[in-house]
Amino acid sequence: MISPQVSRSQRGFIQYIVLGVLLILAAGAVAFFQHRHASSSDLTASLTGSGGVTISTPDNNSTVTSPVQVTANVASGFTGPVKTMEVFRDSTLVYQGPGTMVNTSVDLSAGATHNLTVLALKQNGQTEGSATVYVTVVNPPPSASSVAPLPPVPSP
Repeated sequence: MISPQVSRSQRGFIQYIVLGVLLILAAGAVAFFQHRHASSSDLTASLTGSGGVTISTPDNNSTVTSPVQVTANVASGFTGPVKTMEVFRDSTLVYQGPGTMVNTSVDLSAGATHNLTVLALKQNGQTEGSATVYVTVVNPPPSASSVAPLPPVPSP
């Protein structure tokens, strides 16, 4: 006959098993909510990098035509130290201006993938923060003026 009493060491072992299961469940719940949060934020048109830099347009991994409008800003908690904003196309500086916001047009090569990086610089020129998006450029559709007119309809 099996004794209904559980020894002290068995009770401790069971407590560790229960604690382990609870930790695994908690980790799974955290991962689920982080994934759920990430999925819902993927629907927004912005990408936040370090130092509070947010690129609003273009979307990361989007397909665009050239020129592309680049808009970005620095979060309010970082606006004090930021004095200059810069935009890089691949590794080439294409825009530099004062302030904590960017709204500029950038020319890109069609049929290529580019990275657009926005830097927020402090008064001393050191980087406060940055964000990067990747875009693929396609040729724009032909305009209506470049399409040949339809032939006339024959009369009966």
